[in-house]
Amino acid sequence: MKNKIIIIIAAVAILIGLFGLAGSLSAPETDTVQAEVVPEIKIKIWRLRHDVELGQKVQRNDFSIELIPESEAHTHGISEDIELNFEVGSVYNSARKAHSITDQNWIVQPNDDGYVELIIQPQRVPYAISVDPKSVVGGVITNGTVVDILALSIPGSVASVEVGAAQSARTRTISITPILIAVKVLQVKKTVVEATHNAVTQTEVDLILELTRKQVAKLTVAKRISELEVHKSIGKYKASDLQADAGDVLADFKSITEFRASEAQIK
Repeated sequence: MKNKIIIIIAAVAILIGLFGLAGSLSAPETDTVQAEVVPEIKIKIWRLRHDVELGQKVQRNDFSIELIPESEAHTHGISEDIELNFEVGSVYNSARKAHSITDQNWIVQPNDDGYVELIIQPQRVPYAISVDPKSVVGGVITNGTVVDILALSIPGSVASVEVGAAQSARTRTISITPILIAVKVLQVKKTVVEATHNAVTQTEVDLILELTRKQVAKLTVAKRISELEVHKSIGKYKASDLQADAGDVLADFKSITEFRASEAQIK
């Protein structure tokens, strides 16, 4: 009896083992795939390190460069790396708080429209003058440079001194005189005029100056009666140091004298 029970138990165990083996053989083999961790994309931003004011000049050390997760960048409306490129003299077009994210739209370049209005001082007038590139002497003149404006007076006719019955005299000669000293250049605009059949390629230079209304009136008159030259201001000096006439160049300068019956006219 015991032998039968043992045989039955063994048979049941064998059957269970066979069923288990058959199940494992028939079950599809599944590969265990470890989930790959994909690093989140980082976006480069430029963040202000301190508050800035409207019209303030942009400096490289105004910013810190950070890398933030793409998901965070999207909450600020940013989809790609921010690149800031600005020239010397560029300014902010609005006041901004520290830690603000800044992009190219907040910066106005020296040659952009509206630049002059952002940097001009109160009670000052922007005034444009066109000058010959050869007249811009004394070094490179750029936005923010301080310059002197000189008037070169060249008589339209021969210099003369007339002596009449009333013993009055009138003298005319070549001279250069300072009109404005130490005025600020707000903007320098250079335009290249392409060559034509009748002219070669030329460069035109326009200076936007920051002047008072009195200086505007004075310079307007000077433009009508003389040729203007622009010199870069360097150091402190007297206005008389910029003044000269033909006699300072040629010590023995004198005109031709024409004698007539009743008058003497020096030409």
